[in-house]
Formats: sequence, structure tokens, C-alpha cells
Amino acid sequence: MSEILTIQEERELIYLLLHNKDAIDKFYDTGLSPDLFSDENKSILTSLLDTYDKYDVLLTRKSFREKIKDNPVPKERISQELAFNSCYSATSNMADLPMLLQKVVDRNIKNNTIKALERYSKDNKKIGNISAVKNLIDDCEDVLKGARVSKDKSYYADIRSLSEFQLQYFEDVRSGKIKEEPLILSGIKEIDYTMVTGFEKGTLTLICADVGCFKSSMMLNIGLNVWGNGFDVLFVPLEMHKDQMWRRACARESRTKIENITRDIKNLTDEQMEKMREMNRKWEENAAKFFMMEEPGNTTVVKIQRQIERNIELIKPKLVVIDYVANLEAHKNRYGRNDLEIGDMLKTMRQMGKDNNFAVLSAAQLGREALKRVRKSSGDRDKTSINSEDIRGSHEYSADADNIFAQLKHIQQPSNLLDIFCVKSRNGPTTFENGKIRATLEIFPEYGLITSSTYGEEITQNPEYDENNENVDGDTLDLVSKVEEDGYAINKSFEENDDMYSSDDYGIEDNRDIEDAIDDSVDDEIEGWDDDF
Repeated sequence: MSEILTIQEERELIYLLLHNKDAIDKFYDTGLSPDLFSDENKSILTSLLDTYDKYDVLLTRKSFREKIKDNPVPKERISQELAFNSCYSATSNMADLPMLLQKVVDRNIKNNTIKALERYSKDNKKIGNISAVKNLIDDCEDVLKGARVSKDKSYYADIRSLSEFQLQYFEDVRSGKIKEEPLILSGIKEIDYTMVTGFEKGTLTLICADVGCFKSSMMLNIGLNVWGNGFDVLFVPLEMHKDQMWRRACARESRTKIENITRDIKNLTDEQMEKMREMNRKWEENAAKFFMMEEPGNTTVVKIQRQIERNIELIKPKLVVIDYVANLEAHKNRYGRNDLEIGDMLKTMRQMGKDNNFAVLSAAQLGREALKRVRKSSGDRDKTSINSEDIRGSHEYSADADNIFAQLKHIQQPSNLLDIFCVKSRNGPTTFENGKIRATLEIFPEYGLITSSTYGEEITQNPEYDENNENVDGDTLDLVSKVEEDGYAINKSFEENDDMYSSDDYGIEDNRDIEDAIDDSVDDEIEGWDDDF
């Protein structure tokens, strides 16, 4: 009778999982494994979780039949279909979900306790009472974890034994017995200088910028640089379609203008086609892998983590790039506390990297006050610092990230120079090699390319005295003056739901339309880039 009751409880739980996505998310939060269920229901549970992970939909009867149709044993196939019908028609209420989940945990604890006692009885005869008790304690600690499945064990050891291992490693490297593990570098010397340890496993690095300030471009450039240096990379584009991302990568790698491979394909030249074929040949020769993972619909860090762990043997990434935090859904409901939800995401990102031996790179937005402060500073950005509290949305960014970089378009040359600041470096300096808080990179929007700057100290700091600004359209400057005098404000809807540009306290510092007009007038004076770069 008790066994029939247990199967019925499983059916009621699976009924909720077949009819409610929220139930599946709560099931994942418990850490329960399908292996804890009866053989009759295990395949159903595995199928519904797989369908939800891959397609973000619930498992239907038709989909389940499709999954089991290749079973060569008709009797088993019929038995699976009958089991599915029993689960699908069982009745239960979402209010019963916590109780049903707990019953599965309790049953697992009971079964494992019985097994632990049986092992103790056998060990007592073979290895003695003391050793048997020690094994029993270990088994009971595992039982107390409930049904959570974890391959990892807590690590503890005397620090002196760890010293012995580490010092021997140093000696072996110095003697040439073994090779030192290479650092995973960004390929941009200014960033690598401050990070010191590179993209070390278990670390989280964030790129912070305003809307449209090359966050995605920076992450793609770093990802391609890391891949080019022989390390496996996984890129998760939450904004871009995979085709768009490929075009960006192709433009950057082949130095072919993005507009030519996006909307002017028919007029591609033989030379441009040869550049892309050469790019593809180099990609084929690269032993490392660059994977893209496109999730259906909105996704969470937890779903990304499950996909990575499920395919870890195939992917084995050293760097995972998630583009970017604002596009993720919270995997825990903090009831309106967006800052806590962001904290949950960041902690999970960092922990999944630690558990699976990779670094994580993502991005966030700079806050409104930081942008206002920087714009008021005019060209003297070497004295204008950006702090961790300037990141929009949560103070958790500074607590959970190992490295934080902020980037802003250069005041004088916004279309081809990018200012970066090191906001936080857990293991290195926050100033660059020249001792300043700001470094300048070169950007080539035509290709989506970002590189270390060749300008160095020659870049003028004050735009008021720079001859390049003499060509700015006079009409635009008149419009700027009018805005300053009249307090004119433009209320524009941006891609993201952002309170950064509310109509209150909205002045020239926050007027993106005016800045864009200035940028455009400067752009008109810039000659086209050479495809050969």
C-alpha cells in the first residue's frame, strides 16, 4: 500500500511539472534529481526537464510520444505511454508543490539512511567498529544534504601541505620539468595590465558603459582574442541573433565593413570574399572552440548553467561571455528588490565558473549620476574617477565582481576612440601602466574592432583647444546654446526601461540627441577607413 502511495505522490508532482513552468523552476531550485524517482516515472521527468531546458515549453503528450517512438521494445513503449497518461491525468494543486517536493526528499533520506545502516553493519565486521562508525558519519552527512546532488566535496587541509604542492609546482616550472599554465588574456594590453591574473577560473569580470557605448563589441572582441590565443570560449548573446553575431565576428576578423555583409552582399568584391574565406580557413585551423549558445525566449543564469553543465564535456570553456546582465531574468523572486535579484545573478555566475573551471565576462550599465558627472568634467577625464556605486541597478556589482571596467566614448573623437577606467581589480592596480586612471583605446565601428591605442599621450585633453573641434557644425552649436538657455528637454524612449534619462532634472548633460548631432557632424569630417586596416 505504501509503494502505491509513493507512486501516486510522484504522479501528482509530475502533473504539476507538466502543467506549470513555475513548478519546474521550483523543482530545479531544490536540486532534486530524476534518479530519485521510480523507474516508471523517471523517463517522463527527464523528458519534461529536457523539453523545458531546450525549448522553454511544457512537455505534451504528443511530444512525449515522439521522444519514445524509437524505443525498439513495444512493451516498454506502451508502458511509458500509460505512465505518462497516469501522470498527466493526476490532479494536484500548486499549493501542494512544497509538500510533494518534501515527500520526495523525505523518502530519499529514509532510503539512504537504511543503506547507510546496512553498510555500517557490513563494515563493522570487516574493518572494525571505529572505522565503520566514521564511514557511517560520512554517509549520514550525505543524507542530511537531502536529495541535493553534488559531485563536489568540501576541501580542507593544513595550509602547509598545500604549500608543499605549490612550491613543488614552482620548482618544476623553473627547472623546465613542466610548462607554466598560460594566462588567459583579453588581448587588450591596458585591460590585461590591471587584471594581472587574466581570466582566472572562478572570476567574474564586468564591462560597464552607457547604452550604445560598445559593451557588446568589447565582449565580442575579448572573446575572439581569447579564442585566437587557443582557449575555448562560450558566447551567450542575449540581445543579438546568432546570425547577427556571426556577421559581427566576420567583419571584425576579416576587416570587411559590417554594412557590406549585412545589407550590400551583392556588391561584395572578390577581395572582400577572399578575406572572409581566409578568415574561415584560420578558424578551421584553430584547435580551440568558439561556441555560441542561443537560449529560446527570456532566460536565467540558472538555465544557462544547466545547459553548460549538461554539455561541459563538449564545450569545456575557459571563458563564458554573457551579453549581458540586464537581459537576464531573475531566477529568484525578491519581490521588487531588483538589487537583490542582480546580486543573485552575479553570485550564481561566479559560482558556476568556480564549479566548472571557467571565467565569466558580462556587462552592465553605468548610472545616470556618473554620466552627468563625467560630462560636466569636460575633457579633463584624467581627474574624473568612476566608482563601483556608479553602476546602475545594484551595489552587488562591486561586491561580487573581481574586475570592473567602465568605458565612455572619447569627448573629441567619439567615433574612433574609447576611454576606459578600471573601477575594480581584485588582484591588480586600478591605474594603468602610465600611472593614470584613464586609458584610451581605438575603435573601428566599420569592423566592430577595438584595439589598444597607438595615440598614447598625444591625445589632447581639453576639447575647447583642439583644432579637430573647429569643424563642428555651427548650427549644432547654436542648438546646444538654445538648450542651455531655454532648459529645453527631449523625452526619448530608449531600448531599455531605464530611469537614467527621466524628464526631471534633464539638461544638456543628459541630452543624447544633441550629443549625437555633434557626433554626426564630426563623423562627416572623418575619411572612410581603409578595408585593409
